[in-house]
Amino acid sequence: MTKFQIPEGTKDLILDEALSKKQLIVNLEKLLDRWGYREVMTPTLEYFSTFLVGFDEVNEEDSYKFIDKNGRILTLRQDMTIPIARLVSTKFKDTNLPLRLRYCAQVFTVLESLAGNQNEETDLGVELVGEDTNCADLEILTIAMEALMVLDEKNFTLEIGNIDFFNEACIGMSEEDKEKLANLIDNKTLPELSEFVKKLDIDENKQKFFNQLPWLNGGLEILEEAKKYVVSDKQIQILDSIKELTDALIELGYKKYITIDLGKVPRLNYYTGIIFEGFVSGVGYGVLSGGRYDKLIAKFNRDLPSIGFSIKLDRLLTVVKPKLDYKERKIVHYPKDKMIKAITISKELRKDSIVSLNRKDSIEDIEIEVV
Repeated sequence: MTKFQIPEGTKDLILDEALSKKQLIVNLEKLLDRWGYREVMTPTLEYFSTFLVGFDEVNEEDSYKFIDKNGRILTLRQDMTIPIARLVSTKFKDTNLPLRLRYCAQVFTVLESLAGNQNEETDLGVELVGEDTNCADLEILTIAMEALMVLDEKNFTLEIGNIDFFNEACIGMSEEDKEKLANLIDNKTLPELSEFVKKLDIDENKQKFFNQLPWLNGGLEILEEAKKYVVSDKQIQILDSIKELTDALIELGYKKYITIDLGKVPRLNYYTGIIFEGFVSGVGYGVLSGGRYDKLIAKFNRDLPSIGFSIKLDRLLTVVKPKLDYKERKIVHYPKDKMIKAITISKELRKDSIVSLNRKDSIEDIEIEVV
């Protein structure tokens, strides 16, 4: 290995990239502050057992793990929702509900195939804890829309689904078959999906439903189209609930940003209802993801419904450029005996410019260069 390299899946940010990221953080945090979300910070290191509690299944190879002096297994946090679930159960026992929390933190995942992703990313997000109504869902979806608009009118879409639309058709199925089915649908592996569905001990209506599910994505008309393939009354209720939310988003002026994907099956297994993902033109993968997770905090001994989302800030740096709040950049050149004068002049110039000082012994007085 060549000396002084950085680990695979990590990245140095310099100059305009660093400035772009800092401005994104500042602008998004201002937005969340104005919605009444207050910041929390959790340790970068957590006990690995915390994530074993939070996730139904943990792939240990995806985690960075360490051993502390007492022999307990530590891990770099993989996401922020599980640490916040732990935090809510321990630090907010006497706080009035609902809780509106926000965070900005590094998260770490060991990725076998990077495909443009990073092992270390900055997540910025919100959690609305203690509300299980459509009003709470609408609040979070609206904030997600407003957060994407912070990207200065970049073309984006917010893709909305509901994990229970899939789960409802899986009742009575083994967890192994359900997981295999979810992967095939999520990856839209259609021929293999068709063969797998034939082998399942399910009726013809369910077979038709699972084969059609990857195709149930697109415009708002998909909600009506999906009713042709439902296998339970509960699924009709789910579709009606999504329509209620999308109708409200349309009334708020977000129609052109909404798409539907009823075959959306997220990798994180703590979601229990509405799920959504934000995509931005010019970025090849989702930059925002979230959903409802009503059963997660109960695993930490406090039963509270919750919904939230996070934004992967580093994925946006290819399309977001820094905004400069100055007219021009200048250099004040000065000889050794004119430094006080140079600093005095530069203080005045900094009212509308970025000004650097440069000692230049070959000159006799102050020279100002515009660069």
